[in-house]
Amino acid sequence: MKGQMKVMQRGLFTSLIVLATAGLPARAQYAGGSGTADDPHLIATAQQLNGIGLHPEDWDKHFRLTTDIDMNDLGEAKVNLIGTLGDPFGGVFDGNDHTIANLVYRVKDEDGSPTSNSVFRIGLFRVISGWDALVKDLGLIEPDVQPDPTCTKWQINYVGALVGSLGEGWVRNCYVKGGYVGGSIDVGGLVGGCFSDAAVSECWSTAEVSGSATVGGLVGYGAWVSIWSCHAGGRVSGVFDVGGLVGDCMQEGVIEDSFTTGTVAASQAGGLVGYLDRGSVSRCYSTASVSGSFSLGGLIGVNHGLIDTSWAGGEIAGGTTVGGLVGYNEVGGGFLNIPPYFDTKVTDSYATGAVRGDGAIGGLIGSNEGTLLRCYSAGVVTTSRPVPASTLGGLVGNDRGVPEWDVLGCFWDTMTSGLDVSQGGTAMTTAQMQDLAIYLDAGWDFVGETANGTEDLWKMSAEGPSYPKLAWEHAPDPNTGS
Repeated sequence: MKGQMKVMQRGLFTSLIVLATAGLPARAQYAGGSGTADDPHLIATAQQLNGIGLHPEDWDKHFRLTTDIDMNDLGEAKVNLIGTLGDPFGGVFDGNDHTIANLVYRVKDEDGSPTSNSVFRIGLFRVISGWDALVKDLGLIEPDVQPDPTCTKWQINYVGALVGSLGEGWVRNCYVKGGYVGGSIDVGGLVGGCFSDAAVSECWSTAEVSGSATVGGLVGYGAWVSIWSCHAGGRVSGVFDVGGLVGDCMQEGVIEDSFTTGTVAASQAGGLVGYLDRGSVSRCYSTASVSGSFSLGGLIGVNHGLIDTSWAGGEIAGGTTVGGLVGYNEVGGGFLNIPPYFDTKVTDSYATGAVRGDGAIGGLIGSNEGTLLRCYSAGVVTTSRPVPASTLGGLVGNDRGVPEWDVLGCFWDTMTSGLDVSQGGTAMTTAQMQDLAIYLDAGWDFVGETANGTEDLWKMSAEGPSYPKLAWEHAPDPNTGS
């Protein structure tokens, strides 16, 4: 009888232990915290970070790094990515101004479905989705994310060092310093693809990024996305739709107060955006050099959207449809000619970079179908072979409309460009280009005057002769370039 009682007591004690510790395993794998906003799970080691990917039940929780992490500490252990399409990360990951170094991920066949010839959504976070989802204050140092040599899948799409696919969430104050990100379509240094009112702000990347299409130094693809106060400066390359910051920005995507340096190589490529379709770019600039075969622009490769108060100064070299600001300024149904019809405008913007090509070459626009208002160009324009005069211009290489109607209040410098012809715009000497009165007569809105408006879009240096500058421009920080 006593033996039976001891067995019963032992069983009861064990049951109580099980009940008391039922909630501990997930918590014990981290350095502390319960996963709430006030008491986030604390991450102090590479092993704890890697554990998040094994626990989908925690993907709606709050996390915080407590120190810098080196993924080399994992040794030969497999890196566990966070979130899936069916079960995305919807919580908050606070980098707490710490870094994650040496994230190495080789995409293999098992990362995709056995029934698909493609792999989708690769990044430290494969999928982030949800109105409250947030990743902030985090740096990635020298990540290396690319297909494994043994991978037999035809395409690796939506690839970013930090996030593969971002929907409805927000990535804020995050960066990628150095490293490499490679894939096929929708490849970005930080984020592969952004959708559904997602936001990326105060972020930057200097990673090298390569793919085939829709490749960006920071973001590969964006639709209904807001991107602001961001920059990128690595080498970005692909086949088409490649941009120094964003590969494709479509369907009401907005890019503001951002810039790029570095180099971009592809067709339909731009220093900032490769293809802008029914989106907008404001208060942005690029000094990135751009090279390729066609539709190349210092800021935008193909523009089917709105560009306002922006500029480009990088060297542009390619074949046909090459412009200092925009390669092809397109009007119509946009990508795949999908309605609705959307007008295309470039307003209060300029280009100063050297432009070289062999057809439809312009200091500002290579080939134009849209509206140009209050713009100028001052870069040298040259050809690699003899071309018809109708495809070469100091401001616009080829205008497919009526220049007198769609190019208004615009100028180009005949002395610096080396050309006295353009399909639209007014030819000026360098001295005239530096004469404030000429711009005021053309309706340009300058700081300190109200006759042409009160937005104060332009300014002129008081220290001596100069071209107009945009009012928001300031001297770059020598440490950041911004």
